Amino acid sequence: MRRLILLAGVLVVPVLAASPAAAADNVICVNNPGGSCDQNVATIPQAITAANGNAVADTIRVAAGTYNDGPYQLDGTAHAVTLQGAGQGATVLTLAANVASQTYLNAGNQVTVKNLTISMAGTSSDGDIGLSLQHAVADHVTVDGSTVVNARGGAAGSSTITNSVFVTPPASGPGTTALSSSGGNTITDTSLTGSVGLNLSDPGTVDTVSRISIRADGTGVTTDGGTVAIDDAVIDLGTSTNGVGLGAVNFNNGTSAKAINANHVTIVGGGAASRGAWAYAAAPGAKTTSTVTLTNSIVRGPATSLVADAGNDGAQGGPSTATVTVSYSDFQSTGGTIGPNGAGGLTSGAGNVANVDPAFVNPAGGDYRLTPGSPVVDKGDPAAGGPSTDRDGTARVIDGDAVPGARRDMGAYELPDSVAPDTTVSGGPSGLTVDATPTFTFSSVAGATFKCRIDAAPYATCVSPFTSAALADGAHTFSVFATDLANNADATPATRAFTVDATAPDTTVTKPARRTTKKKVKLVFTSEAGATFECQVDGKAWRVCTSPLKLKVKEGKHTVLIRATDAAGNVDATPAKVKFKRVPKQP
Repeated sequence: MRRLILLAGVLVVPVLAASPAAAADNVICVNNPGGSCDQNVATIPQAITAANGNAVADTIRVAAGTYNDGPYQLDGTAHAVTLQGAGQGATVLTLAANVASQTYLNAGNQVTVKNLTISMAGTSSDGDIGLSLQHAVADHVTVDGSTVVNARGGAAGSSTITNSVFVTPPASGPGTTALSSSGGNTITDTSLTGSVGLNLSDPGTVDTVSRISIRADGTGVTTDGGTVAIDDAVIDLGTSTNGVGLGAVNFNNGTSAKAINANHVTIVGGGAASRGAWAYAAAPGAKTTSTVTLTNSIVRGPATSLVADAGNDGAQGGPSTATVTVSYSDFQSTGGTIGPNGAGGLTSGAGNVANVDPAFVNPAGGDYRLTPGSPVVDKGDPAAGGPSTDRDGTARVIDGDAVPGARRDMGAYELPDSVAPDTTVSGGPSGLTVDATPTFTFSSVAGATFKCRIDAAPYATCVSPFTSAALADGAHTFSVFATDLANNADATPATRAFTVDATAPDTTVTKPARRTTKKKVKLVFTSEAGATFECQVDGKAWRVCTSPLKLKVKEGKHTVLIRATDAAGNVDATPAKVKFKRVPKQP
């Protein structure tokens, strides 16, 4: 699990291990990176030339080191091309400062860039772009533009970005952007730092953004045309006076619709004039529409949490509309102006909580996870749907409070389930049993798995009902513990003590003389401690009896059977038998 760290105002993601090379028809190696190579060349431009000169898919593998022989232009129109370094921070591409705008690496049409760092020069950086992607993929890429001015870490359209880092100075002015978008991108598990984190500017397009972290003094996510769908994100405005977390904003007279749909977003920080979520449709010379939808989110820190401004000069054929719709979210305040030629405003749906401290783990250290007992745990939308994981990539809907039933939390992070389940044994012998293979039933929380054992045997996976293997007579203990879906194990297994007695008792009797003249006969019998007895006299029904048994008998033959039943209920299957005959006394 990766953790984001805030150092000197810059959001940093730890360098990730390089992923293995994908299978390719032709492998071109630069600077002897090791492993299998079809070609070996000295420079990246030579590798690109070689790839352009064949008709098969290519992987260009670049050894660790710093390379400044660009700029680099990769085009996969003819066939797919992958440029793969030895890892973020290991393979570094850079250029000398240049007064003319320059793009360090331009990748388009079936190109994948992975496992490398682009280091941007801090001087003469006006208009520079670290990585440009069009119909391309960036995976495990770091763009380090931490000292640039009026430059972009990345520019992307119809591309996929994952597990990457784009860093530009967060306080360098509106011209410095971590990632600018022309729409159609999918961005996941990525960190953006800049005056602007993500800027979408292409009407009718959609960017899909999941599990990202943004540090921005200007605007975290903004669109002046198009839609951004964002979930499981943290946007930190630092102490920026005028920072904006989410902005559907266009100050010129462009008429394209602007929308941000945010789910499970945490917006923090900000100074005296900062805004959390802002829908702006107040350009005077156009009829415009701006929409921000906020669900299952937290806005904690900006001076005004939710802002909607709408209006125009009255000559545009109708009102401009700015709408902020919020539900199942924690926010502090609302504001904005809906003018005479404006419409919209704030729409508050179900489940909102007003100005509740979400109890972050360590906001001063940049950790905006929730602590146990947080009032926004299990307060998100109870309906199904939404992202299945949180900012950390862990399961989203977990039961995190004392109320039974799992429900999503507000904000970017789901509180991990750290409460161990309780295990209950509901059936099976307790005390004496004649069953040498007893069966036990047990239960715990929904979805739990179990491990069982008898006596001191190792625990083994089991399900309810559980039937033991054959046990010897004597005392035993059944133990079982549950492990829930969050891998919490019950530390105090449920137990049931029992004693197996599957051996029938033996009955012994002191037999009288086989011939007797007495009218009364006394039989003395015994068995194991705690046993009870039944007697059968001359084939009549069995009846309870005790020793000594005194019988009045008539002349003739008699048979008495005596059987013991022990405390466990075992019955002597071979009763003791007494046969005798009463004869008349001789004169």
